[in-house]
Amino acid sequence: VSGLVAAVALVATIVLFLIELIITSRTSQKAFGLSFLWNSEWNPVTEKFGALPMIVGTLVTGFGSLLIATPFALGIAIFLADYAGKRVAEPVKYLIGLLGGLPSVIFGLWGLFVLVPLVGKFEVWFGKLVGSEALVTSGTTGVGLLAAILLLALMILPFSASLILESLLVVPNELKEGSVALGATKWDTIQNIELPYIRRSTVGALVLSLGRALGETMAVTMVIGNGMKMPKTLFDPANTLASAIANQFLEATSPVYIASLIQLALILFVIAIIINIAARVILRRSAR
Repeated sequence: VSGLVAAVALVATIVLFLIELIITSRTSQKAFGLSFLWNSEWNPVTEKFGALPMIVGTLVTGFGSLLIATPFALGIAIFLADYAGKRVAEPVKYLIGLLGGLPSVIFGLWGLFVLVPLVGKFEVWFGKLVGSEALVTSGTTGVGLLAAILLLALMILPFSASLILESLLVVPNELKEGSVALGATKWDTIQNIELPYIRRSTVGALVLSLGRALGETMAVTMVIGNGMKMPKTLFDPANTLASAIANQFLEATSPVYIASLIQLALILFVIAIIINIAARVILRRSAR
């Protein structure tokens, strides 16, 4: 009974969150309608708002960081589970857990003082390589989508690596020993036995990591440049839904402005729900 009550309470809380966001953003919905989703203008002076630049920034940084972090997370987890001894694995696991528990503002400061200058130098080099004067002249800043993607990849790496590692550690030894007894190499066993066995938990870990990347606020705000225009390249300053809300909520005075920021939160909420539903569909199809 208590489990049923907890489950119902959780679902009710999520529904209440959604209803509250819909109600409090009604002013923006009436003013802009569905065009709010694809309009790229964000001008508090004229009170014309559109969420497309923030939606693009959120999806690009989230999926871009996941694309970069996933191979490293798998490699770290496989190394610690199958190749490293206890003397190596235990300290590394501790460091990974410590890194994953650091506050996001520390990542943001590191990104601002270390990562952003490196991205700025890379931008100048890349601009000279492709012959783009615009990239060369703007390369002194380093803030933009690329810096946010790299920082988010670093932030979700220990989280996803830890979850995948825990899944690998519970793979039955009988399966691995049987594979080796049949003549398979260690890599064959990993590729054909262990990875298929943890497919569902790996997808779950990646979805959780993506959720953290999409909702990250402070660290992204410090390195993404907070540009309100549609980014054209990965070097351009941009904004995510979360960073735009954090940057501008205290400055919002008019009802339409406040409602537009709340509608950004509603869009982020819906994106998170859609991603989780898509992950469940993928898991069910893979299970079949």
